[in-house]
Amino acid sequence: MLTIKTQCNLSNAEKYFAEHLQLGDYYSQENQVLGQWFGTGAERLGLAGVVKETDFLRLCRNEHPTDDGTLTQRLKTTRWDEDQMAVVANRRVFYDFTFSPPKSVSIQAFIAEDRRIVDAHNRAIRIAARELEGFAGTRVHHGKTISERLTGKVVCALFRHETSRSLDPHLHTHCIMFNATYDPVENRWKALSNYEMLQARKFVENVYYHELARDLHRIGYEIENHPRGDFQIAGVAKELCTRFSKRHNEIDERIEK
Repeated sequence: MLTIKTQCNLSNAEKYFAEHLQLGDYYSQENQVLGQWFGTGAERLGLAGVVKETDFLRLCRNEHPTDDGTLTQRLKTTRWDEDQMAVVANRRVFYDFTFSPPKSVSIQAFIAEDRRIVDAHNRAIRIAARELEGFAGTRVHHGKTISERLTGKVVCALFRHETSRSLDPHLHTHCIMFNATYDPVENRWKALSNYEMLQARKFVENVYYHELARDLHRIGYEIENHPRGDFQIAGVAKELCTRFSKRHNEIDERIEK
């Protein structure tokens, strides 16, 4: 599954990094997750390897991670909303593209302790994220006309987690796409437009599923494909998947109410 959330509040973004992205166990301060930089935009900024807190927070603030000054030109971060009659956020900080495999995959990885599945997930994530990067773009203004131009460059931080908020086995990776892309035509950093990325959501999700399923089959698992595009590992009982889906079930119950 591929879910997408937009973070528009700077203080919430900083809190999200400290209390969510860095923690592999949502209730433990000891199990810290080391994020990894990804994307040609990150490479252009000299960001590689482990994500450092200082670099992450500077990008949240639209600051260049290695030089002084801002990264993109847009500085206005708030606006007056007539409907809400209040000052609201006016700048997107980052987009959180989160990839999750079917529940049976997480069960085999962590309950059956097959770490080969985690390696397969990591490989599939990077392939899918590279495809997603190809749809990155920016807005181009020609007088009163606004169009989209593909740039294919993102500044992304990958954080892999292994549990849900309910502490169920839940393998997933947050692909944090910062609101910046390098426009080679204008030769400058600009705000990232995710329009084409959103249009390509289902394609990128299927790339992830395809690559993951191929590796699972290679290491000996049988796959049961579903008409909607996802799959499950054959032999993992449906009841077991339901048992370890407490967070998903809680959400369904709230929606039902």
